[in-house]
Amino acid sequence: MNIVVTGGASGVGEALVKRLTGQQVWILDVQDPARLEAGVEFVRTDLTDRRSIDQAISQLPAQIHGLANVAGIARASEPEMVLAVNFLALRHLSESLMPRLADGGSIANVSSVAGREWLAKYERLLPLLQTEDFAAGFTWCQEHRDLLSRDPYTFSKRMATAYTLRSAQQAMQAGVRVNCVSPGPIETPLYPQFEALMGKQQSEWMQAQTGRAASPNDIAEVLDLLLTGECGWLNGVDIPVDGGYTAGVESGWIDFAASPIMQGR
Repeated sequence: MNIVVTGGASGVGEALVKRLTGQQVWILDVQDPARLEAGVEFVRTDLTDRRSIDQAISQLPAQIHGLANVAGIARASEPEMVLAVNFLALRHLSESLMPRLADGGSIANVSSVAGREWLAKYERLLPLLQTEDFAAGFTWCQEHRDLLSRDPYTFSKRMATAYTLRSAQQAMQAGVRVNCVSPGPIETPLYPQFEALMGKQQSEWMQAQTGRAASPNDIAEVLDLLLTGECGWLNGVDIPVDGGYTAGVESGWIDFAASPIMQGR
């Protein structure tokens, strides 16, 4: 099978590529992979730049079987750059490659537990969801920096989750599936960015609720299942992959009100 993985040079993306042994894999990343195994191709791609994304798309095979939108950032010099990587590139790749997906193919997106409250904020998300393309979405983000600047990461992950669920109808009509996973803290090279964003105390508190942070492979296991496993009737689902953290908060056995971030308020 031909599978495309964004962010495949490190972290969860790298762990996923290692699991996809026997498949033909294309890594789209701005960073060079440490090494390329047999059956893996690298296409340098700047996910903040639509031209770079389109150039990468032109180098991919005519038919693919899976797309994993794994790449993500927590911070950037401008908030629209976070939205570009975490949502606009994800949407542009998904919609550009969906016609190439074989019948029964799969798109698997990486969101975050930070995006789980998308429905409560849906009216705020809808104007960006309704933009026509990458360029229009980027312009919208530039024009609404006041809305994004406080926490562009959380906004971007709410967008990723909401988009996944909205696009399930389009995927179904195309004979493919789209789902997302929502991790909590993950031990990757990017984790210091996320820790700085939420605060060290909040990060440690979250990890204490489940005993540890996730490893990249913990998340890659579920992405692998969505891409290559026998789950052909799973469509439009957001799967929390967080050791039970979301279950605890939603059912009450984790008291989020006791967390440092809430105590600070």
